[in-house]
Amino acid sequence: MKYYNLVISFILSLFILGITGCSSSVPEVKTVPKISEGIYKDDLRINVKKIYAWVNLMPGAKARFHITGSIELLEDSEYDLENVTIKKINIIQSKETIYQFTPKTKETFEQNKKSVVFSTIRGLLLTTILDREKSINVELLLSDSSNEIIYLIPNVEISEVH
Repeated sequence: MKYYNLVISFILSLFILGITGCSSSVPEVKTVPKISEGIYKDDLRINVKKIYAWVNLMPGAKARFHITGSIELLEDSEYDLENVTIKKINIIQSKETIYQFTPKTKETFEQNKKSVVFSTIRGLLLTTILDREKSINVELLLSDSSNEIIYLIPNVEISEVH
């Protein structure tokens, strides 16, 4: 009789183990609704083509900091692309604003993008705060007269011209 109870207990244990072991551990698959809005909602799409910063240390002139760059603004329904301009540029190093200036710009508009070339006019007098060995962050303040956009270009290396 003990043997019979032991066998029945063993068979019931295997049956219960089999039932619980056969249950699925795969989570339920959920469908995600498709988003019809654009990825860049409320954001101006900018493509940095090139940027170059240097310090002019040529003899016979005062040392000056220069920066020039080229960006493309891609068409976006949130902004009036034809009127977007660079209002101001901040040069930041170690979380401190080193320079703030209004750049010289040249703009061209082609199909669905606007190209902007910007630069310092004659260079900015060299300040002792600028560490030429460290990179800078370039912060562009853009505006289309009704919106202002701040765009950061990080880790721009500074070259020296002798």
